[in-house]
Amino acid sequence: MGKHQVTLEKRETRKYIFKLALPAILEMLMQTLLGFADMAMVGVLGAAGIAAVGLSDMPIMTSIALFAAISVGTTALVSRAIGAKNVTEATDVAKQSLIISIFFAIIFTILGFIFSEPLIRFMGAEEEVIPMANSYFIHICWGIPFLVVNMIMAGVLRGAGDTKTPMYINVFANILNIIGNFFLIFESRTISFAIPFVEKEFELWIPGAGMGVAGAAISTSFSRVIAGILILYVLYSGRAKIKLSIREKIKLDFPIMKRIFDIGIPAAMEQFFMRFGQLTFNKFIATLGTTMYAAHRITNTAESISYNVGFGFALAATTLVGQYLGADEPEKAQESGHMAVRMGAVFMSVMGVFFLLWPKIFLILFTREEAVLAPAIWCLRIVAIAQPFLAFSMGYGGALRGAGDTKPVLVVSFVGIWGVRVVLTFLSINVLGYGLVSAWAIMALDLIIRGFWLLLIFQRGKWKTVKV
Repeated sequence: MGKHQVTLEKRETRKYIFKLALPAILEMLMQTLLGFADMAMVGVLGAAGIAAVGLSDMPIMTSIALFAAISVGTTALVSRAIGAKNVTEATDVAKQSLIISIFFAIIFTILGFIFSEPLIRFMGAEEEVIPMANSYFIHICWGIPFLVVNMIMAGVLRGAGDTKTPMYINVFANILNIIGNFFLIFESRTISFAIPFVEKEFELWIPGAGMGVAGAAISTSFSRVIAGILILYVLYSGRAKIKLSIREKIKLDFPIMKRIFDIGIPAAMEQFFMRFGQLTFNKFIATLGTTMYAAHRITNTAESISYNVGFGFALAATTLVGQYLGADEPEKAQESGHMAVRMGAVFMSVMGVFFLLWPKIFLILFTREEAVLAPAIWCLRIVAIAQPFLAFSMGYGGALRGAGDTKPVLVVSFVGIWGVRVVLTFLSINVLGYGLVSAWAIMALDLIIRGFWLLLIFQRGKWKTVKV
């Protein structure tokens, strides 16, 4: 193969990476911007409102992360089937994933209703925050089944190389969420405004329910219901490469389910240990008080700009590695995986520079309380240093999941989250008496260790021989 042909192949691979990653990045960035608006609206309710939403979200996201494991198994199998040009097998995987997701989503929703307040208390919420957090949690639970269906079926589409459709659906749903927030969080009010070049002031009456954080939760759940319905419509209307049919009965296919779970169970364990570790990490931070937890929460939201760019390239790595392995081209799988991760690392490093030099620009969007801003600025600067390593962790983790090799990712995540982040944060806060900034420094160390470790595992190449 000539040098010119190799250059052309690399150029085409880069284009395909961008084709896969860009819609996912735009989707996640749009979600982040709308999340900023969401948090800014809740932020009007004060530090207690921010803390209530944050404390409620952690146990919910921990349970939802388990469904992401089903999505991992689904995406890996679908991408391999598409790489092998076997659309029928990819469709069969989609059907079984839908059955699994609906069954478990309903169970988790019921458990959420039953154990809402005990979970909030377990998170270490202060008494003044518990009623708001509990109200938010209950209303959020209604939308979980549709969120899970959307998440799993988006994994089907992405495994088939379609990242645009999930982008359109989720951006639309997030815009609905913001509009709903506008009318449900705040009370009815009259605003005054002037139109340029018209020497007259106008008044506009805006209706509002004045429901506070409960209104934010209702709006979020409604938008998730719409997103779930839309993605099912795409799959059942014949508009996607993978087509589901209402006329065809969906039957249980245990061999396919076993393949999904063979990949998904280690991924589920990884997500469980990671999310439960993050929940424990957040619980330690909650003991520092509502103000410090609010600072922690807004820093997480600000950092998500960079994180979501990394998500797009990690998704590209997952799809490419799976498709090339399905086409029996393991060397191209490795090359494309490295390329996707490097591209993600460049973008995230640039964001790290912005976080390091101008952190206040990102944080002041959510609050102007100096007591919240001061520690948040230092936290964002610290995590800025870890951005390229976060890109490695996300990207190579995604590549290994695309290969169906989820066990090494489980080990790395467990050691990083529990052996480094949780243990050292406990010692830092509960034993040595340090504060929020020390916890974020420990989190940065965790990201650096995991990033390097996953790079070495991917480079070793044992994942090329994994059977799924």
